[in-house]
Amino acid sequence: MLGVMLVRKEELKFREFDRYRAYYCGLCRTLGKRTGIASRMALSFEMTFLGLLLTSLYEPETREEHHRCPVHPAKRRQMLQNSVLEYCADLSALTAYYDLLDGWQDEHRVDQLAASGVIQKAAKESGARWPRQKEAVERYVNELHKVEASGDDLLDTAANLTGEMLAELYVMEEDFYSPDLRTLGFGIGKFIYLSDSYEDIEKDIKHGNYNPLISRWKQPGFDEHIKEVLDSIMAETAAAFERLPLLLDAEIMRNILYSGMWQRFEATWQRRQEKEKRAREKSESSETSATSPD
Repeated sequence: MLGVMLVRKEELKFREFDRYRAYYCGLCRTLGKRTGIASRMALSFEMTFLGLLLTSLYEPETREEHHRCPVHPAKRRQMLQNSVLEYCADLSALTAYYDLLDGWQDEHRVDQLAASGVIQKAAKESGARWPRQKEAVERYVNELHKVEASGDDLLDTAANLTGEMLAELYVMEEDFYSPDLRTLGFGIGKFIYLSDSYEDIEKDIKHGNYNPLISRWKQPGFDEHIKEVLDSIMAETAAAFERLPLLLDAEIMRNILYSGMWQRFEATWQRRQEKEKRAREKSESSETSATSPD
């Protein structure tokens, strides 16, 4: 469920992309300092967006630093550091740990079991600092297992669980902004889950994995219906976002919400359209050959 909240780089100004990368690299460094170098595997675009959002909302004291990193050792990179990114680093370790455990339980992947052991200590410390958020993640994992076991194919069942979990993570501390933050997190969680399910249909069928969209896949207008559902979710999500008093880096966040998050959905739709087109052309060619006189 990671890698959906992308920026659409070509629509950003150079300075905006540099600013976004400073958050991303800053979160990576914070992960290494706060929860251990190994936990950098938990770095995600989703938590980078949350770092942007909560920094813009609460305006914590933010330091701009320049460091080299193992991935880009040749040149020092701009990295932002603040208390919000520390929170996002904690959540990254916490959610990654449970996601890896879930992968082991579902698919018995030894690599994921080993990786979960590497960040177990970091996740435990993060959960102790943020007990409400830890409870939300644990509840999500447990309830999702029940839904998957039941085979429930209602669109909202599993997607709502994801939204409820992310809603709690979006609230760092209870305050005046909590209702809108929860609405925003809930909508983003639902969008991510359904978008991810849409992309993974073929793979989930092949491996026998749970996916609530499989039963609808071959129905007429399936792609258009899923897009309408996602549009509806994003409309409510965007309304909550726009109600928040966000000025700093607001255009970067709008780029992600209104454009970047659609990239994987659009790519999957285009790939399937091209595949269907090739299949039609092949079928038509075969029919033409069969009916042509010798």
